[in-house]
Amino acid sequence: MFQNRLGTMLAWTAVLVVQALCALYAFHLDGERLRPLWALPLQQLVYRQLMYLVLIQACLTAINGYRLPWQRLKRTGDVMLPPQPSVPKPP
Repeated sequence: MFQNRLGTMLAWTAVLVVQALCALYAFHLDGERLRPLWALPLQQLVYRQLMYLVLIQACLTAINGYRLPWQRLKRTGDVMLPPQPSVPKPP
C-alpha cells in the first residue's frame, strides 16, 4: 500500500506542518497561548487511531444488527442539596 516510505513520510510531515501553521494562525487570531500546540502530533498518532477503532467497532456492530443502548443513569430521586444561605429581603 505504501511502497514509497520516504514519499509517505514526507507527505505526512507536510500535512502535519500545514495543520500546525493553521493552528498557529487560529491561536494567534483568538489571542490564545501557543503552549497546547505541542500535542498536535500526538493527536495524529493517538487520538485519530482511537477514533478509527471506534468507527470500525460501530460499523461492525451495525453490520451484525446489534442495537447498542444509550448508557442512561438510573434515576433515584434521592439527591440531597446543601443548605442555601438565606438572602435578606430588601425593605
